[in-house]
Amino acid sequence: MPNWKELRHAYGSAEDLPEILEELEPDPNAPVWNELWGRVCHQGTTYSASMPILPFLLNAASRWEPTGRAMPLALAGSIVSAPESVPAGYEASVEALRILALDTAKTSGLASSDRVYLMQSALALGGDRVWGRILDHLNDGEFPGSCPACRIDLNFAIGQYGFFCAAGDWVRNPETPRTEICPRENERLDGVARWLYGVCADSGDSVVGEWVRYLFGVSTCPNCGQPLEVATVVAKFETAL
Repeated sequence: MPNWKELRHAYGSAEDLPEILEELEPDPNAPVWNELWGRVCHQGTTYSASMPILPFLLNAASRWEPTGRAMPLALAGSIVSAPESVPAGYEASVEALRILALDTAKTSGLASSDRVYLMQSALALGGDRVWGRILDHLNDGEFPGSCPACRIDLNFAIGQYGFFCAAGDWVRNPETPRTEICPRENERLDGVARWLYGVCADSGDSVVGEWVRYLFGVSTCPNCGQPLEVATVVAKFETAL
């Protein structure tokens, strides 16, 4: 058992964490999740008390039905993928969480948003520092990027708002120049894209499956006409931050 008094979270001593961890429940809207997340992964930053909660998240998620696992597994993935996190001493918990996230992501009947969080968590727990951190932009419907040729800021709408590349803020300015995104053919998906699409296909989630095809699709810069591989531009933008 961790010595919580010697550990720190975003607001100071971690001695209040045992009580919070005892209150965990499957409902993602329960106030306890905001309390815990704000302490151990505040705005993506982790602390000395962050990694020690992984076994508790694993225990909770393992006891709950698949539809109640998204929050603990998403939090675990966010902790592990934080730049300052070092999983030394918690490798067994990380691996068990990864396997549970993999299995849960394939469950049929999940909300599409939960499936995205679970796939992101599985990638994060497996060491992916790109899609393990930003795949959840699919739930927001937009990914940021930058044209490699003219350097203009780009926004890739993928999902609920459509499928296009915009040169600027298309929300505030509907006249912002935009170009169509063409989805990648199923048979041409490989690597992470193939795995993501396979999870969606196996679980019957055609909605997220289509989003994946567009995320790994192609477009052109609305400003200069440069051909773009969407995922490559998005990943490069993320790693440059």
